[in-house]
Amino acid sequence: MILLDYHNKIIEDTLLEKFNPTEGKFESVEIVLADFDGVTFHIFTDPNSKNILYVSMSMRCFGELRKHGVDQVLQKQYGSYLVDPENGYDVSLCIDLANPPSDRAGTARNFALLKRHALAAPFYKVFADVEAKKPAAANLIELAYRDGEAFYLKQETDRIIVIFSIQFKDADDVVFAKVFLQEYQDARRTMSNAPSVTYSQKEPPLELKGVRNLRVGENNGFVSFVLFQPHISGAKKEKTIDNIQTFRNYLHYHIKCSKAFMHTRMRNRVRTFLQVLNRAKSEPQSTEKKTITGRTFKRADDPQPEPSFDEEYNI
Repeated sequence: MILLDYHNKIIEDTLLEKFNPTEGKFESVEIVLADFDGVTFHIFTDPNSKNILYVSMSMRCFGELRKHGVDQVLQKQYGSYLVDPENGYDVSLCIDLANPPSDRAGTARNFALLKRHALAAPFYKVFADVEAKKPAAANLIELAYRDGEAFYLKQETDRIIVIFSIQFKDADDVVFAKVFLQEYQDARRTMSNAPSVTYSQKEPPLELKGVRNLRVGENNGFVSFVLFQPHISGAKKEKTIDNIQTFRNYLHYHIKCSKAFMHTRMRNRVRTFLQVLNRAKSEPQSTEKKTITGRTFKRADDPQPEPSFDEEYNI
């Protein structure tokens, strides 16, 4: 199955293009773009100095992320690139295109991972607590990163439980999600060290007992991942964060692909039935005859077309 990119392609391509200006002249740019989960980016140059480029981001749950060390994570990732946030945005980065870094491709990719690094802050915090074998926290970490949807982090002594609350707008998507997530459970039987995945509809898992304003209904589902020590330590830590963050978009992407595939199969089947029906039609026999000289005539005993009611006859 196809995995979605973890970075924003437009930000990366824009920076790589601006690092190599045409004829050495910097041009002004202003782009407002949307990313997954309602995140908005603003890419623009300084009106007075076109070589100064800003990248700003607005995120619904950024205020909640501040409680879990997002400022420290962004400071570690971007350092001097961080500037005071633009009005209406939560975080801003600034870079001088006239003095580009030695690793231009790496810097462009890092700027494009701004959303990923911000959402990774609570994961880093919980992962560090588990690795240090700290006592399990009493409270859940709740991040309402979408309208009507959230994900939760629950720390236990030797594991972390990540729960996604997903709202399906289409009732058919609930059926597709059940079939799709059943494959996760079946795959764990044949794969070692895979995280445990459970899916429940309408009824939230016990870990969410007592959570306020929890949406429960026919079109609401809950997906739980249980991450163990091998998933949150060493080189696998970053990969785990990448895949967990994109799970919700990954699920909906493949639901849409499944529906498109089924519609294509249905159209092909209808086209096949129409071909069968068209072959069953009898072709009308022509009653016109031709002589050896090429003149056309009709025999007197050939069936004649019935007269129309609009025809008038003179007797």
